[in-house]
Amino acid sequence: MLLIPTFSLAKGGPNKDTCRQKSAYVNNSNQKNTITKLQLVNIIDSLLDLNFIDEKQIEIISYYNSILNSQENNIAILKNGSLPATNYYDDFDESTVFQITPDSEFPESQIIHIESDSLGSYNHPKIGVVTSKFGWREGRMHKGIDIHLNRGDAVTSAFDGMVRIAQAKGAFGNVVIIRHYNGLETVYAHLSKIKVKPGQVVISGQLIGLGGSTGRSSGPHLHFEVRFKGQAINPASIISFTENKTLNDSIVIKKSRYGICAYPTNATLHTIERGDSWYEVAKRYGLSMKELFSLNGTDRRFYLKIGQKLRVN
Repeated sequence: MLLIPTFSLAKGGPNKDTCRQKSAYVNNSNQKNTITKLQLVNIIDSLLDLNFIDEKQIEIISYYNSILNSQENNIAILKNGSLPATNYYDDFDESTVFQITPDSEFPESQIIHIESDSLGSYNHPKIGVVTSKFGWREGRMHKGIDIHLNRGDAVTSAFDGMVRIAQAKGAFGNVVIIRHYNGLETVYAHLSKIKVKPGQVVISGQLIGLGGSTGRSSGPHLHFEVRFKGQAINPASIISFTENKTLNDSIVIKKSRYGICAYPTNATLHTIERGDSWYEVAKRYGLSMKELFSLNGTDRRFYLKIGQKLRVN
């Protein structure tokens, strides 16, 4: 008799498993149920966290895993063949952290879709306070966003994709790098534990590791990067770290005098934040200072106030 899972939300006071689902089993002749990919992942993960797994649970894990692998392989093949973003990359290197494509090989401007029915939706990898932004920091370029967390906190995949790297890598410490179907790659560094392996298909919101402070790190945090063809782009240019969502469902990736930059395709105004300057705003949108002045009807710099809006398109 085949056992098919049904699901109910876990109840009770706050504890480790309050966000997971509990399963019950019914005869498939009486009831048929559907299950999402994320539910399957959560069930498997919760079983694997048990101190002891008996023979029956092993059979259940095997059953779930066979369904999950079938579904995920079909997703990968439907989206872009057996490997993601083959139109942007020549190979799927599981050892080299990044192969940087020179600026000269980029088109002047291109549009990349980041959320759609086929690509899936965005999931914030870890909700928390941003402790360090993208940009120069203590004489070194900080190529991502640092988000505060506690050791052992769950870190999840931002988008659907395939794990390219999942191991300890120098200053990154334990790091997971995921290649997505639109050509973007996301980086999750300083993890205490990695929960995925290279070549594994993951979905948005799936657990990929636990927060930590491995590598060059002064304390527990998630170092999160977004890259395109090896080039780092400012995550805050495409993701709101206050609202925990993407700013738009597509972005412009542009070659400028400052290098490669990215911003939402619908960007017309930029709201000044602490630390912004005319130069930083121009750089963020790939504009010259003269172009930024012209867009805002001025021929000189003036003091920028937090909350003020500048036209950028």
